[in-house]
Amino acid sequence: MSKHKNIYTWRRLIQLLFTIIVVLIGIQFTRFVYSITNPDTMQFIVRPAGVEAFLPISALVALKSWLANGIFDQIHPAGLVILLAAMIVSLLWKRAFCSWICPFGTLSEGLALLGKKMFKRNFILPNWLDYPLRSLKYIILAFFVLFIFVLMDGASTYMFLQTPYNMVADIKMLDFFRKMTWVGFSVVIGLMLLSILIEHFWCRYLCPYGALLGLLGMLSPWKIRRESLSCISCERCSISCPNRIKVDKALTVWSPECTGCLDCVEQCPVNNTLRFDLPKTTFPLSPRMLALGVVVVWIALVGVAKLTGYWETSISTEMYKMLIPSMDQLNHF
Repeated sequence: MSKHKNIYTWRRLIQLLFTIIVVLIGIQFTRFVYSITNPDTMQFIVRPAGVEAFLPISALVALKSWLANGIFDQIHPAGLVILLAAMIVSLLWKRAFCSWICPFGTLSEGLALLGKKMFKRNFILPNWLDYPLRSLKYIILAFFVLFIFVLMDGASTYMFLQTPYNMVADIKMLDFFRKMTWVGFSVVIGLMLLSILIEHFWCRYLCPYGALLGLLGMLSPWKIRRESLSCISCERCSISCPNRIKVDKALTVWSPECTGCLDCVEQCPVNNTLRFDLPKTTFPLSPRMLALGVVVVWIALVGVAKLTGYWETSISTEMYKMLIPSMDQLNHF
């Protein structure tokens, strides 16, 4: 098996694993909502806590509340756990969450591959347009940081988490897709079409989650490191990089755009010239080791949350049944 096939196989296996988990969570959550909104249904369906991964704003507010008040959110605790897990993975291994775990990252890659099949290539925006567009995700992140971490105090964040609006945020999210308006449908289709034409359009230009993890990833001890003495300047690393980082020009890749996908490492034809390694003590990670590390850390953090009671919501089924009928009239305060 070639080196490129090696990374392709390991990363696709991890992406497939998490995609299956997300699909199963979506199916179970839909069944859960159906079971509590239809009085004739006798079957009890357990709510999957993992659905809270799709409530990033609530998780950010919960993080601020935890830091300010010392109280771990019990409304959507799994959302905060998943946010913390993604942050820890990024602090260790760059934006590995984006390229190994995130379902939107996986979908984005799939759409880009479809674009290559259809047009024989993905289109690249000129630098004068690419640079300002890339700043959008950081501007969006800055807005959330300013609003949540600066303008909201500890009491306000705690109050928000206890609002009926936040309690049914997961069901409102499901309703967005079940009762999608033409505006919402047009936005989703537009983003998908742009992702077919331009590789990682959402991730590269608009995702504030990716912006946060990218900034944290700059602190990661593991980075792509190039040995200049053995480098033959073939530029295969830079050509293979899905985020268009000039790997061949850097001794150490600090860029927040690096997702730790290891495509550049696997394309390098000279052994040990390009490594995903520590700065001084040599401990390079192969695709298999990185895959194992990502999965072990993720399972360990979720397992600890479950064992310590910080995974399942405190909202009872009866509370859901009471809130859902008036859900459309709920405001966040």
